[in-house]
Amino acid sequence: MPRATESAAMPWLRRAGVETPELVVVADERLLASEELGFGPPWVVKPDIAGSGKGLGGLVHICRTRGELSSAVDATLRSGAPAVVEEYVDGEECYLSIALNETTRDAVVRADATGGVGFDAHQAAAVAVGLAGGLEDHVVAGLLDEAAVHDPRLRGAIADALQVLWTAFCDAEAALIEVNPFRWDGERLVAVGVAVEFDPHGHPTAQARRPTPLVEPEAALDRAATARELAVREADAAEPNRAGIKFFELDGDVACMITGGGAGLLALDYLTDLGVRPACYLDASPGAGSEKLRTLFSSALSVPRLRGVLFGGAVLSLADARDVALEFVAAADRAGFDATRVPAVIRLAGPHEAEAHAILKERLPGALVLDRAASLEDACDLLLTAMERSPQELEGLVR
Repeated sequence: MPRATESAAMPWLRRAGVETPELVVVADERLLASEELGFGPPWVVKPDIAGSGKGLGGLVHICRTRGELSSAVDATLRSGAPAVVEEYVDGEECYLSIALNETTRDAVVRADATGGVGFDAHQAAAVAVGLAGGLEDHVVAGLLDEAAVHDPRLRGAIADALQVLWTAFCDAEAALIEVNPFRWDGERLVAVGVAVEFDPHGHPTAQARRPTPLVEPEAALDRAATARELAVREADAAEPNRAGIKFFELDGDVACMITGGGAGLLALDYLTDLGVRPACYLDASPGAGSEKLRTLFSSALSVPRLRGVLFGGAVLSLADARDVALEFVAAADRAGFDATRVPAVIRLAGPHEAEAHAILKERLPGALVLDRAASLEDACDLLLTAMERSPQELEGLVR
């Protein structure tokens, strides 16, 4: 999904009504010497890249002297990214985020009275909110109660910030707006760490309300692309007029084959929480076509030493489920995948899903096929159970 860099996300949130630090972008250290910053010391230096986790990666520097500032900027520039120099904001840290749930087509709003480097968003209080209904005051109040935010002034500031973030999230058709952390000094609530992502297929009006420029996340930079990743890229490039496909190989042993962007990420998170190590992440939009899907699915199913497979998509799907099922079966044949030996849990919905389920059960013996009443978490739980049983015990587990 397209993301905004720090230098694009911060001004965008400021225009929306969220207070952010002052900042400048430095692409050449020689420009820093003549730059009158107008704020600090201290200063905060970080790379101008998209996404969160900069602090955890050791990429954020707090500089109290000009010498420290120069060294931090130089180190950041040598990493290959421009440097963002920001005003340092002191205060207590808290966390807010709004994320799209592509499975249920609503938003998950999270809040916590703590935040910062290493904070786990799954620890935050959370509430699901329908996109059409708006973020009502009583919902925000209940969320802040659960998040243990008791200071009346801080509650008011967070409630106001959430309404601003909600409007920006809906107007721009965002997939994620995460502020980690907000800093509160008793007077100001300032967003000092921001990550934003957007639906790649948003309405033109929504796209016009997004920060610019946006960038596509890169594959992992610390290794060369695998043969399977290259095969998927080649298949994608061969049919540029069809919907795109993506495939990233990981270091686990369970193929996570959930299409639908955010739904796939949710599955990765949930599997990880269960102690399962995903072997891959993939995505495909409706209309990708037979050859793209077959290459995508066979790449995932041919990852060595698989112990399990989770396959399916967001329940709200426009793709003909029969076509998806046929391509999955063809890919299994191509990869030599045997569902009687490696558990495969399939949660597939969409037009003609009953026929698709019949195809899967007939053509892929051993597959555990769920209907749309089952949640994504149900599918993950079933896969974990199936992986702990022998092939003989799987018989009759799901029918």
